[in-house]
Amino acid sequence: MPVLKGKFSERLLSWRFLFVVNLMIVLFLSLSLGKEVVRNKSIQSEIESLEVQVLSLADENSQISELQSALQSESYIEREARLKLGMKKPGEMVVVIQDADSSSTQGTIMVDSTDPLGYVLVEDVDINELANTSKWWYYFFDKSAFTTLQSYEQ
Repeated sequence: MPVLKGKFSERLLSWRFLFVVNLMIVLFLSLSLGKEVVRNKSIQSEIESLEVQVLSLADENSQISELQSALQSESYIEREARLKLGMKKPGEMVVVIQDADSSSTQGTIMVDSTDPLGYVLVEDVDINELANTSKWWYYFFDKSAFTTLQSYEQ
């Protein structure tokens, strides 16, 4: 029987050895799997942040495209040419009204057949200290006072 004890103890040792080896392999695989799970989560969070960034950049790109198309439109180019370069269309008359000083304003009035209202700003006239609102009041409600004011201005 001592032979059986030796064989049983050898078998028991071999099983313990196999158990320890298997336990080490399982621990190694668990650590590797854990590292991969953490790496996968960090990659997923980076992908989500990049997707948010892509959406914001796409929105910004569409806004820039709209601005570019607006800046290249004929109406914008014409407006900027009129305001900044002082250009005009053929047949138009450009009028610049400047303040001479704080008490009077330089303006010009001339009757023109192409103007539907009958007044085109062309020649210089000194306007008295009467406010524009008062002149408009006279224009609409007291025509005789308005014509008298006009005669004083000329």
